[in-house]
Amino acid sequence: MARSNLLKDTVSGQVSLENILLRLKVILSDLEDENILGWIEGELRGYGEDDIVPDYRILNGRPMGTFVVNGAYQYSNSLVPLNFTTLDKDMIDKMLILNLSDGISVIEKNLKSENRDKIGRPIPTEICHSISSLDLQIIGMSIMYSSNDFEAILSNVKDKIVDIIMMLEKKFGPDAIDDMDISDQMIEEPEKRKEAITYINNLVYHDTSTSVEMGDKNKLKNAKVGKFFRREK
Repeated sequence: MARSNLLKDTVSGQVSLENILLRLKVILSDLEDENILGWIEGELRGYGEDDIVPDYRILNGRPMGTFVVNGAYQYSNSLVPLNFTTLDKDMIDKMLILNLSDGISVIEKNLKSENRDKIGRPIPTEICHSISSLDLQIIGMSIMYSSNDFEAILSNVKDKIVDIIMMLEKKFGPDAIDDMDISDQMIEEPEKRKEAITYINNLVYHDTSTSVEMGDKNKLKNAKVGKFFRREK
C-alpha cells in the first residue's frame, strides 16, 4: 500500500513535530472528539495547570545544589540528600516529580540549545531554608532533569503519531490523509469514525473507558506554554 506524505514526513525526521501535529489536527478535527483534540492542543500549545498531562510527560528529577552537612562540610553542585531534611518520603517524591506542560515546539527548541544538559527547576531560597534540618542546611537547590527524558517525550509522541497515521491510512486511504479530509468517508461509513476514536483514545490514554468517558473536571484544555521548562546557567 502506498504511504501518505504525512507519514513519510513524520518518519523522516526532517519536519518538526509541531508541523506534523498541526496537519494531524486538521484531519482529526473531522472526528469531532473532544479528548483527541484536547491531546493535540496540549501537545501543540502546552497543558494548563489544571490539566491532566499524559503519563509520558511525568518526569522524575535529581535534587542538585549547595548544602552544608552538620554545620561543617559544604558541598557544591552535588546531589542533595533530601532524606535528611524535614520532608517525608511523599513530599520528597512530589518535589522531584515534574508534570511537563510545555508544548512540543518548546521542548524541541530547548533540546537543540547549548544548555540542553542543564535543564532544571529552581527551588526558591525560602523553601530550601524551610526544609533544612540541624544535620543538613540547604543553601540553594534545583531539581535537574535529564535531556534523555525530554527526548523520550518527543519519541513517545512521534510513535503515537505514526500509529495514528497508519491507522488512518488503513481506514481512509493515504490520499484522504494527504488531502487532510476524511469527512466524506465518515458520512458514508459512520462506523469508521467510532473505530478511529476508540483506537486513538486507547493509544493516547491507555484506557479506552477512562478516556472516552472523561468528564469536564478532567477535560484537557487549551493552555499557555508551561512554566516549568527552565534552563540552569
